[in-house]
Amino acid sequence: MGCGKIPDEDLLREISERAERELAHDLAKELHYWLGFDQLTGVGLGAKRTRMLFEHFLSAEAAWNATASELKTLPWLKPEQIKQFIEKRAEIDFEKLLGTLEKEGVTALHFYHPLYPSRLREIADPPLVLYMKGHLTPQELDHSIAIVGTRRPTAYGQRLAKEFSRGLAQAGATIVSGMAVGIDSLCHWGAIEGGGRTVAVLASGPDLCYPTSNRPLYNGLIDGTHGAVISEFFPGTKPEPWRFPARNRIISGLSKGVVVIEAGATSGSLITAEIGFEQSREIFAIPGRIDAPMSMGCNKLIAATKAQLVMNYVDVLNGLNWVSVPTMQDVPSMVELFGREKEVFELVTTEPIHFDVLGQRLEMSAGELSATLTMLELAGIVERLPGDWYSRQAKVTTVK
Repeated sequence: MGCGKIPDEDLLREISERAERELAHDLAKELHYWLGFDQLTGVGLGAKRTRMLFEHFLSAEAAWNATASELKTLPWLKPEQIKQFIEKRAEIDFEKLLGTLEKEGVTALHFYHPLYPSRLREIADPPLVLYMKGHLTPQELDHSIAIVGTRRPTAYGQRLAKEFSRGLAQAGATIVSGMAVGIDSLCHWGAIEGGGRTVAVLASGPDLCYPTSNRPLYNGLIDGTHGAVISEFFPGTKPEPWRFPARNRIISGLSKGVVVIEAGATSGSLITAEIGFEQSREIFAIPGRIDAPMSMGCNKLIAATKAQLVMNYVDVLNGLNWVSVPTMQDVPSMVELFGREKEVFELVTTEPIHFDVLGQRLEMSAGELSATLTMLELAGIVERLPGDWYSRQAKVTTVK
């Protein structure tokens, strides 16, 4: 039996580069049509039906160019919707849309794009397209925490906004908020001061800074230095009042948990918390005096058991089962613990503990304990010492 000739490295590199170019071309071509769908108004398709079209035709291009007879076979499309879709799609100027994105330096991520935030896909009404200025990686979004609060914080709220955002950012979390004056802005700045990343979800197009007083913060985000701004609205879209409640579902949708610092009885932050609760996100609230107007919303969330009471940023890490692990570059990352991993980790401290003692206290078999400790070692949060002793890595942010 003969052996085929192994391709040389140059050929393999050329094949790989060609595949990457073809993938980039396909993604760019599909983007044309996603932008078209996103700009259709008055047709009645919406994001959900547009995704259904894509899943039926298996590409945005095929869905966009579908004939009337093909569309009539779909029972969830009404004749009037089909008629309006065919009429209005002819009015869409793809080159103009793409030109606007290029001019404003905006990246567009459609729902099926590989870089579209995976957590956002889980919510009931995810945006069809996300528009972004700045830079974020999927890994940075994996450990996102939203922090929201009133636009008129007390000195108490201002201090805690900075402390929580700075501490969580230093622990490796990406801070998500809405760039409004007050708690939102303070949390973005706290994350930056902590050397971390932060995301502002806007109620306007990503090319518009609102409020204008936040221009220094906005500039630090859109150049990618400290994070990014994100919006479901195409560049040039003005920040109309109804867009603010709409963007709240994205703030919570991007995040694993939502922290409410201060909120009055009718604060918009409570909308974000309620939406987050419906999205099965962990909700946290900082308590305040019962007679303090800016604490009424937080106290009510806690009393209704819709939010966990937290007193410092480590309480938030505890509530999410996260630990912070320093990397080789001394930049922390997050590890999420589940089940028995968390049980073992909680017993291992910086003081060495023996394997047999762990097994006895946890009533775990040697095989299960060994496998669990191995996973914690690989995560970089537990260290094995000679003689089957184990200790916690000193720089890991502890949880209870």
